[in-house]
Amino acid sequence: MWNIHPDVLVTDLDDELVLLHPLRSEMFSLNAAGGVIWRALPGTAEALVAALTDAFDVTTAEAEADVDALLRELAARDLVRRS
Repeated sequence: MWNIHPDVLVTDLDDELVLLHPLRSEMFSLNAAGGVIWRALPGTAEALVAALTDAFDVTTAEAEADVDALLRELAARDLVRRS
């Protein structure tokens, strides 16, 4: 299960989400696909893949690769955590 770090602040700018980790003073921007994944949190990787394939015309393999890459990036920036 993937969870959002409790200190992360989110600003919705319609076509993108901007995440701010106040303890690290870092901002991170998500495009529409990243926003779909973010809004599906908390969730399992499988649930996030399903959310992405429901929202966009992508294959399961493409969605799995995108979800995996985004979760690795978000985890490296301490924006999400695996429980």
